Amino acid sequence: MDEEDEVTDIRAQVFHNTVREYIIFLLLFLLLYLGSYAVIVRFRRRDREDLYSSDDDEILVYRISLWLCTFSLAVAVGAALLLPISIASNEVLLLYPNSYYVKWLNSSLIQGLWNQIFLFSNLSLFVFLPFAYLFTESSGFFGHKKGIVARAYETFTVFSLLAFVVLGLAYVLSALFDSEKSGILSFLNLSSVHLPFLYSCVSFLGVLFLLGEYQNVKVIRR
Repeated sequence: MDEEDEVTDIRAQVFHNTVREYIIFLLLFLLLYLGSYAVIVRFRRRDREDLYSSDDDEILVYRISLWLCTFSLAVAVGAALLLPISIASNEVLLLYPNSYYVKWLNSSLIQGLWNQIFLFSNLSLFVFLPFAYLFTESSGFFGHKKGIVARAYETFTVFSLLAFVVLGLAYVLSALFDSEKSGILSFLNLSSVHLPFLYSCVSFLGVLFLLGEYQNVKVIRR
């Protein structure tokens, strides 16, 4: 009975820790989402309000795009804050190792936060942002009845073709750098081969763009 009680206590502790971590993740995401929404509303162009007042479909399309962009911005801010949060949590645990109020700030929480941010970063970069742009620019295929369904159908079609082209380019580039990844199995292995490679490429291009903008700002100031 003692062993059964001990196993039950361990399972209950694991369950409560998991629930607590997901509650913390949800609260952090809500905070980031509200802050991102405030930023987008603050800097949104005011000369395009006519797009929202003429058609109900346009209202729904731009509202969905706004939600997706806000979600992606919240994930991007969370990714930028991951390293400072990790460092700060480690320092707090070192300063107060026996404090009851900071025991929840453990390595499992930080590791779970890193995993969640990495997952949603891939979704935002490769799914939500392209879908939001294509959905905004869509108008429905020629000959079909106009409406939100036709625009969604066009968006999914164009997005599927774009995803196939991008994955094909990623497969070709990865095969050039590593000939062992040129098989058909590596082409189908998206999660461990192509997505990290694409994520690294996009991150590298983002750093180059930031450096280019920084140099332009320095030249303008001179």
